[in-house]
Amino acid sequence: MKCARVLLLIITGGLLFMSCSKNEEKKVETPEVKLTATPVTEMQKLMAEKAFKMLGENNPIMAHKYGADPAILVYNDTLYVYSTNDMQQLEFTKGKLDNGYNKITSLNVFSTKDLVNWTDCGEIKVAGKTDFAGAALWASNSWAPAVCWKNINGKDKFFIYFADSGNGIGVLEGDSPVGPFVDPIKGPLISRSTPTCAKINWLFDPAVMVDDDGRAYIYFGGGHDPDKYEHPMNARCAALSEDMVHIEGEPKVIDAPFLFEDSGINKIGDTYYYTYCTNWQDRKDSKDPDKMPIAVIGYMTSKNPLGPFEYKGYTLENPGTVFGAWGNNHHWIFNFRGNWYIAYHTQTLEKTVGCEKGGYRNVFIDNFAVNADGSLPIQKSTKKGVDQLGNFALGNVVPAATFASSRNAAVTSKQTVVAVKDGAYLCLKGVEFKGTETEFTAECIPVEGKSIRLNIDGIGSAGTEIGTKFSGVSGVHDLYIILPEGCELISWNIK
Repeated sequence: MKCARVLLLIITGGLLFMSCSKNEEKKVETPEVKLTATPVTEMQKLMAEKAFKMLGENNPIMAHKYGADPAILVYNDTLYVYSTNDMQQLEFTKGKLDNGYNKITSLNVFSTKDLVNWTDCGEIKVAGKTDFAGAALWASNSWAPAVCWKNINGKDKFFIYFADSGNGIGVLEGDSPVGPFVDPIKGPLISRSTPTCAKINWLFDPAVMVDDDGRAYIYFGGGHDPDKYEHPMNARCAALSEDMVHIEGEPKVIDAPFLFEDSGINKIGDTYYYTYCTNWQDRKDSKDPDKMPIAVIGYMTSKNPLGPFEYKGYTLENPGTVFGAWGNNHHWIFNFRGNWYIAYHTQTLEKTVGCEKGGYRNVFIDNFAVNADGSLPIQKSTKKGVDQLGNFALGNVVPAATFASSRNAAVTSKQTVVAVKDGAYLCLKGVEFKGTETEFTAECIPVEGKSIRLNIDGIGSAGTEIGTKFSGVSGVHDLYIILPEGCELISWNIK
């Protein structure tokens, strides 16, 4: 029997078997096809080799791909993170130029059920003016997404709001969190012809919220004139129509002190919180009573979703105060399974990877505290990140690009994983073995004479290889899937 596409590797009781997984021919022999792994780019290989997390670190959430400006969607039991695809810019600059964002036309999507093990769901092609690949054929760029879902006429619909550089905001609509998405209005939702928006310095960085009563609202804007840095008057908010793809009424001004960019919106109890990143202007001459540090997350509150909002203080310090890598901050505060968290980006990996220039960002998630009186304390970034919410369950097929950490394992454009060096690994944390598992299957393009190996709780002498005593494993362990160089993993299952 010959396999035309991939092999299914089966480990049962410590032995490795190979069987056809697709296009089996029982009666007619077909010519043997030499299988080769999906090519990886120079930058994908670089990230696989150099970008990694230390033991005990859950941040960044995924190190193999640069991404920024996180937006969060919670749907059923799964959390999705959408981000500006800084990796697209890196492929152009090779890290030899600062991130200018001008080549970014797509968004990254990652998903998780436990906030520690993540699946790379691929990219959403958004802006299509240059290459006609994105759904929004009028847009040149896709930055800083905002996401939400809403049940409309009995069907759940998903919406992505994005910035076309600093000159407008578009909207895409889909039937699932990962698309496909279409452009329902064939043009910008918000432009400089929108009332009150003509003179906003940067018409970008949307935030969106669907309230308890089903009404939805959008928040956006940024930048400042040199002489108006204390009160730029460049933030706006507006109601969205029932179909989520038009605005209702005239956008209202939010007087956010020291505004720079990065609108955020949350409802905690009966109070609405407008949050944003403060600007970089030197404060030494300012006598404004609401003066606060540069590039922190400030917050304002209101009892009405469209304000007026009252300034209260600031909450998240710039990651540069912890890691030394300063940059603009961009955040999303969210609740998942009854706990508050904050997603944001940092520039902690670019020097580790060896970029000559900067501005290449990764997404972090940390716990977010809310005081009993509703105030928000000053909080800092961590590499430790958050605790895992529940164990990783076995028994279902797992896409290859699902892991908490990895080394020398490149995620391809197909969301498969190719080992760029021998001993490459994927680590999944907190995997629950019931003691009844007897079989590991992997859909992959194998390497002749070499096999996939499994370890628990570490690599090499720090862990235990379970290939020969697989059925005896029980309890919760970190699982390491170890690949030979050149092997392409598509999916796997333990049952």
